[in-house]
Amino acid sequence: MKVAVLGGTGEMGSAIAKQLSRSNQVIIGSRDPARASEAARSIAGAEGLGYLEAVQKADVVVFAIPYSALGEAARLSGPATGKLVISAVNPLKLEGGLLKFAKADGSAAEELASLLPGSRVATAFNNVSALFFKTDEVVPMDILVAADSKETYEEAANLVRGIPNLRPLYAGPLSEARIVERITPLILNLSRLNKTKSLATKFVATEGNGK
Repeated sequence: MKVAVLGGTGEMGSAIAKQLSRSNQVIIGSRDPARASEAARSIAGAEGLGYLEAVQKADVVVFAIPYSALGEAARLSGPATGKLVISAVNPLKLEGGLLKFAKADGSAAEELASLLPGSRVATAFNNVSALFFKTDEVVPMDILVAADSKETYEEAANLVRGIPNLRPLYAGPLSEARIVERITPLILNLSRLNKTKSLATKFVATEGNGK
C-alpha cells in the first residue's frame, strides 16, 4: 500500500513514516519537494513529493502537519476523494507554562473531514511521542482510533497493526476525536510535571485483548 505522510519532514511526521515503511511504500509529502526528497532518503523505498503529488499517488494519506497549516488541506480535496485519511493533528498552545488544547470546540480531525468531504477520515497516532517511533522496536502501546464507521475504523486499524506492538482501540465516531486530541496535552504535561521521560497510552483490560 502507498501511504503519503504529509508533514513527513517534521519530527513526528518522519517518525510515523519510518514505522509505516515496515509494511507500506511511504511517500513523504512536504510544501517543499526538495526537503521531502531529502527526508525520504533516510527511509528505505520511500520517495519525497509535494503535497498535491503525494496525495495523488497515495492510497492512504496521513496528516502529521501543524494545526496552523490545516487549512492547506482544502486544495487536496479532489485527489483525496475516496481515500482513507488519518489525522494525527493536535491543536496545542502554551499557556501559563502548560500545554492547552487550542480549539474552543470540535477537533482537528472533524475540521479536516469538513475540508475533505469525499474522504474517509479517522484519527490515529495523536497520543504518541515521536521519541517512541524513532526507535527500531516500538514499545507496546494502544492507539486510539475514532471514525464515523466501523469499516473506516478497520481500515485505519489495519494500518496501525502494521507497526509491531501497537494495538488499535476503537474510540467511537469521529466526534470522539475531541477527547482523543485533548489527551495529548495531558500526556505531555504529565511527563513534564512528573519529570518522567515520554509517556504513552496503554489500557489494561480484565478480559480480552482487543484484537
